[in-house]
Amino acid sequence: MDRKEKIIKELEKGLIVSCQAKKSDPHYCEDITLLMAKAAVWGGAAGLRLDTPQDIKKIKRECNLPVIGLWKVFSDKSEVFITPGMNYVRSCIEAGADIIAVDATNRLVEDNRLAYDIIPEIKREFPHTPILADIRNAEDALIAIEKGTDMIAPTLSRFDPTYKSSAKPNFELLCRLVDLCRGKVKVIMESHINTPEDAVIALYHGAHSVVVGNAITRPHITTQKFYDAIHGYKDKRSLFYWAEK
Repeated sequence: MDRKEKIIKELEKGLIVSCQAKKSDPHYCEDITLLMAKAAVWGGAAGLRLDTPQDIKKIKRECNLPVIGLWKVFSDKSEVFITPGMNYVRSCIEAGADIIAVDATNRLVEDNRLAYDIIPEIKREFPHTPILADIRNAEDALIAIEKGTDMIAPTLSRFDPTYKSSAKPNFELLCRLVDLCRGKVKVIMESHINTPEDAVIALYHGAHSVVVGNAITRPHITTQKFYDAIHGYKDKRSLFYWAEK
């Protein structure tokens, strides 16, 4: 079993906890993501999804789990913000990322390159590093597979032009992705996994593993969900959350 296969195998049927925080979060403090990661390890996580080389390096030193690394970079010039260039890829891998996550849509990055074209570049420079393609829909998935990704996740499904706002996981999309990817690449389920039951259903439908972020690491978002349900969703707050630029 080569390095790629070993890392991907370690995540099989497991929980990946996304340990990310914004400075505007009410519980934000120094080392909050490290504390999240330690809590995830204690709770039995199989892997971690981490943003920025700084967090990857810091957490890798203390948490011995496979890390999906990415770097969110926001710009007014492009909609692509998940690891939008090879310089960001290199920094994440040098910091210790075991897997690199990238936007693999047909949206343009700042240099007028299609986002998914980064996949073959990564494969050439880092042939032993698994690639996780964050996609919106089945069309993106097919292109990412053709480009050579090792895994896909519907992380960006809320950016699909036909997306309808929902607080529930899109199991219909998951099933379609599993069918498309069978025998080719692994599908990691991400987005709106709110309960243990959601995670079990995702695995039942064929997900290789499951990523959970908000429901574990953002208590104010969980509180909002309870509030909205109790009060009849009167505030009409958006289900989207946006990182600070």
